[in-house]
Amino acid sequence: MSSFREMCFTPNEFANIAQVDKGMVSTLESNGLLKIVRRRLGNAERKMITLEDMRDYFKAARIGRHGDHHTSGWPKHKIQMFYNVKGGTGKSTLTAQYVMKAAMLGLKVLAIDLDGQGHLTVNLDILDAHERATIYDVLINDLSLADAIMNVAPGLDLVPANLGLCNIEIPLNNKARREYRLSEAIAKIADQYDLIVADTNPAASILNGSMLVAAQLVNVICATNPLSFHGMSLVMVTIEEMEREFKHHLDVRIVPNMYDNREVISQEVLGELRTQFSENCTQTVVNRSAELNEATKRRTTVWQVNAKGVAAQDIKSLTHELLFN
Repeated sequence: MSSFREMCFTPNEFANIAQVDKGMVSTLESNGLLKIVRRRLGNAERKMITLEDMRDYFKAARIGRHGDHHTSGWPKHKIQMFYNVKGGTGKSTLTAQYVMKAAMLGLKVLAIDLDGQGHLTVNLDILDAHERATIYDVLINDLSLADAIMNVAPGLDLVPANLGLCNIEIPLNNKARREYRLSEAIAKIADQYDLIVADTNPAASILNGSMLVAAQLVNVICATNPLSFHGMSLVMVTIEEMEREFKHHLDVRIVPNMYDNREVISQEVLGELRTQFSENCTQTVVNRSAELNEATKRRTTVWQVNAKGVAAQDIKSLTHELLFN
């Protein structure tokens, strides 16, 4: 199984991701703007672009030839969280795909897993999290956040999670300035990253409240089914109460997920989301997809499953919307 770390792209796949004409790829190589290598796949050698080389291309485009930063190429919100108090919405799957796509675009990304189930950690192909430090060690045992960070791929770091994180609520509740400990830890390393993204546990917990204090953007994942929609009122009230208590403004985006246009109920829930939360609902709708499930099973990105598939297009659209809009 090829991991995200080892991912390579054909010139056509690169052209699709970079939104350039495929005939331009050789020109970019000739001008020294893109590196193409030869890799043996099966019995044949093929021209490929490594993940690291694609990242270099996007970083150069973002910074510009003269060192000027193109503001449209940098995230509007550096610190983001994926959130819902209800489980089963597909939150961890989207978080994993989002941070991998952001890394593909040349951003330096830190993913923080705040869920003791560790689904984001597993999605990023880390299977020994029980042996690693987590945010528990940072918030309770005063470990430096920098010492809990591990690299999982070019441009992508992770603070993993394990079941020990499920026991954080009582000791965190007994800590002074409990709601600010996470934001203070993140502030110490924030300048090392272009984007910091947390996947939260499905609960109205103290840990999630701490991340709400730290974040600038909350991405609420809502499956397009009645129960998930019913819980949206609680989610929005929780966010509003936190804003008032801590005098901390948050931008909120609601992401419709697991949409199936063949189901009337899915269409109805999407319509209600866009009616009741018109200012917050994303234009991007993430469709129910076997490709997303396959990417989760293989612990990699949807581009390695089907670079031209619906899931790849949905994640591409969602990533650009949450990063730059």
